[in-house]
Amino acid sequence: MLFSGIDGVITVVAGFGLALRLADDKSVGVFWAVAAACVFGVSFVHHVLGAVVFRTTVGKFLLMTRVVREADGGRPRFWRAVQRWLLGLTWLPMQPVWSLIGSDGDPYEDGCGLRYVRSKDLR
Repeated sequence: MLFSGIDGVITVVAGFGLALRLADDKSVGVFWAVAAACVFGVSFVHHVLGAVVFRTTVGKFLLMTRVVREADGGRPRFWRAVQRWLLGLTWLPMQPVWSLIGSDGDPYEDGCGLRYVRSKDLR
């Protein structure tokens, strides 16, 4: 999914950019700890708050898709968006493992009751 790649690049670049500003004269270990915290923080804001407030992230917006509740097509609730974010953090790194053991790597979006839809389908 192209929007996942766009969102991932935005998260990593913004996270490291923030870390460079915050950990200017720190040791290497402190820098990497700050960088990890910044990347996770930017990821949370981008994926959770973006989904709740705007029903989209930057990558999804560029490709004209929205995140909606599967049940009624409404705005995602905060805790569902958090659950989706946490599930995404665990699902993505496990994809190579699933492909090696023969699983088809089904998308994780069904696990939280949230779906991606085209923006024009919401009108």
